[in-house]
Amino acid sequence: MADYRMGLDIGSTTVKAVVLDESGRMCYSKYERHNARVPQTLAEVFGEIGERLKDGRFSLTVTGSVGLGVAERSKIDFI
Repeated sequence: MADYRMGLDIGSTTVKAVVLDESGRMCYSKYERHNARVPQTLAEVFGEIGERLKDGRFSLTVTGSVGLGVAERSKIDFI
């Protein structure tokens, strides 16, 4: 099982995501306008990651103006 690190920036207008593998190589990135549909956009991003990087373990850190609320509600690390 592979270990991945994911960074998620949820701002007022966009969601940006990046996933790095164990050697620090980028294996997924996404820049998407969320049009105030943050939960739906996050579900799409996580779905794509799940399809592409099956059977992995992830550490997740969140940032961004909307990310603070998401991180607090989800008990995810916020930077």
